[in-house]
Amino acid sequence: MTLTSFEIGKLKIVGHVREELDRAGIAAQSIRCVSGGIETLPGIARLTIIVNGTPETLDLRAHEVEDCESIVVGETWYKIAALIGRLAR
Repeated sequence: MTLTSFEIGKLKIVGHVREELDRAGIAAQSIRCVSGGIETLPGIARLTIIVNGTPETLDLRAHEVEDCESIVVGETWYKIAALIGRLAR
């Protein structure tokens, strides 16, 4: 089974988030990047990070996720950095 650019991008984002949380010394109970279902709109992936029992979410558009197929860069990188910055407070 071949993964799409969107699915690979979601995996890259989760890996990137885990690395950045480790660098910041933040222990997360859960990191998820999901799409589809009843809680997300079509073409949206929801990144959810749970720290100290509190979830923080970030919705990313499909093209933002697909752009991260090789490496997390650009506007998506900045959005994730801002989310992690909120967790650090």
